[in-house]
Amino acid sequence: MGVTHGKKRDLQHPPETHLNVSVMQIHKLEQQNRYWELQASLSQLQSEEENSNLIRPQKPLNPLTASKSHQELHKELRMTHKSRVHQEGKTELQRALEKRRWEQRVKASRDQEEAKRSRSPFHQELLKRQQRLEKFERDKGQQREGPEFLRVKERLRRTAVLDA
Repeated sequence: MGVTHGKKRDLQHPPETHLNVSVMQIHKLEQQNRYWELQASLSQLQSEEENSNLIRPQKPLNPLTASKSHQELHKELRMTHKSRVHQEGKTELQRALEKRRWEQRVKASRDQEEAKRSRSPFHQELLKRQQRLEKFERDKGQQREGPEFLRVKERLRRTAVLDA
């Protein structure tokens, strides 16, 4: 690819000055020299490693992670985690944020209820009076709804009990 590219470039754009061509050629030669130097140093390193009979240090194996049961457990955990993420469609971060929002809402509702409970005694008395009036009005409405003969009968019973 580089060779054809270079030929096409040379055919399409002839060098304008002799100086530009020589600089480009020098640059290419420098790159080739660096490449060969690197190849030579790599081959020397490989030959030195082959000649040396020293034992190379290796990272010691962790017996816990090397055990078959641990690997199976880890694999199962990864699979269940993936399935949970796919099922719920939410990451752990999203679930944690939703939980935090829910807890904040619960706390806010508790605070509101506590504020309702800790009203002034005057306000509490007004609420009690309002409830008694509502109850009285409901009782009146129920008495009016019933037939008249039942109301008369109730009055007679009351008077009979009072006389006795």
